[in-house]
Amino acid sequence: MERTKIIIMAPAGRMDRLIVKAAAAEPALQIVGGVGTPGRNYIGKDIALAAGLPEALGALTYGSLDEAPTDFDLVIDFSTTELSIEVLRWCHQNKKALICGTTGFTREQEDQFVLFSRDIPLMRAANTSFVVNVMKELLSQAATSFGTTADIEIIDMHSRDKKDSPSGTALELGQVIQSAPGEGNGISPVYHSVRAGDIVSSHTVLFGFRGERLEITHHAHSWDCYAEGACKAALFMKDKGPGLYRMEDVIIDRKE
Repeated sequence: MERTKIIIMAPAGRMDRLIVKAAAAEPALQIVGGVGTPGRNYIGKDIALAAGLPEALGALTYGSLDEAPTDFDLVIDFSTTELSIEVLRWCHQNKKALICGTTGFTREQEDQFVLFSRDIPLMRAANTSFVVNVMKELLSQAATSFGTTADIEIIDMHSRDKKDSPSGTALELGQVIQSAPGEGNGISPVYHSVRAGDIVSSHTVLFGFRGERLEITHHAHSWDCYAEGACKAALFMKDKGPGLYRMEDVIIDRKE
């Protein structure tokens, strides 16, 4: 089977270097290059240097997407909002698929993803963990059952370096609750964000009642689960037509 060829943005980044590592270990994926910040010491060298891997992968790191090889299937981008918008526009102009895991976009920027998805395959994934996406299914069921009888609070915890608040994952969890079928449809949860130390990621949804409460929680102990999920998403996106895809689509596809 022909491998899925990928370009990885910002391969020296905390998340992206893990994606490089996970993709290198996935036989069905082929890294054809990375794109980093011009002037860095790894530009023009093997992407393994940028990602801190011990052995070369046979793919170079470039200063821009315009310099990278053109024979690839999709771009994986978990960088910054500013760079991700540039990547989005480049992919749209060059008719390339994109997986974007960056969060913190404005409403206008989110609208660009929706608009461009009419022409290219796009995946927006605030959280690529399979477990978090199963958590969404549980939340939908709980919200449908409880309706407006529960007070719903969402607590998201991340490291002090996390810029957006609430997190993209917390907002997605809230959207799941708001769109759940039944009496509670449209209910607005209350968000609480904690930014402290080196917390990787923790999300708790609390359903409060008189005399009892239900908590549904996900803790990430490392970033590896997100990198592995991003690679599964890349395999899913191969040969997909234009559209706006979610991690939920990956899970459904793997169930079938």
